[in-house]
Amino acid sequence: MQRDCYVVLIQGVDSQLPSVVTVNVGGTLFTTALSTLRRFPDSLLGSMFSGRHQILKDNDGHPFIDADPKRFQYILEYLRSEMLPPEDFALDMYKMASYFSIEPLREQLLSVPAVAKMLVKEYNHNRFSHYSETKQRVIKLAIERAAPDPSCNGLVNVLVELQRCKFGTKALSSEHNCVCETADIREDKDFCGASTYDEQFVSCIERDLADAGFTTSVSFTVCAVGCPYAVANISIQF
Repeated sequence: MQRDCYVVLIQGVDSQLPSVVTVNVGGTLFTTALSTLRRFPDSLLGSMFSGRHQILKDNDGHPFIDADPKRFQYILEYLRSEMLPPEDFALDMYKMASYFSIEPLREQLLSVPAVAKMLVKEYNHNRFSHYSETKQRVIKLAIERAAPDPSCNGLVNVLVELQRCKFGTKALSSEHNCVCETADIREDKDFCGASTYDEQFVSCIERDLADAGFTTSVSFTVCAVGCPYAVANISIQF
């Protein structure tokens, strides 16, 4: 698993930077030209080695960056020659380029399908409140229900608001036996309250589970009297 990068800039000035710099990245030393690290002045590395800041250093006096050295070498190669990393590292390198604010590298990595797919997923997830937390709740509850089940199926019911309610369908009185009563997870516990969960929300969870290697199936239980709510029955096979 990739570690998060960590850089410390201390208030003050470090104007005595040599033209050739040896940097300690996660315990591995890299030697490069100062001009390489400054190639993009608006980046984190450009600011770090601008001479305007004092830099966190190791016991031997080398500037220190707490990051994965295997991945940092591709950052350094890009700064030297604009060489892109192998596609196997594209996702990690996009995240590192974002951390170090190397915008040209970020832009070029958008053409890698895996990076583009990740961003589309993020855009979709950001449309829904507490998406990651809800997905984890679905998985946790499914595990709890699959454990005593000989078939190892975990079924979780999520309350969703049907698309048709956006075209004027009104919620009915709670006197009828609505399917929402069977929901394990809902955005709003009040029956007539608006829910941010919808069919697209469930589709996002289904795709994420499939991408993670889970075998899933989804069906919907709809109220017979035309209530604008339904229950998405998410089944996960373990």
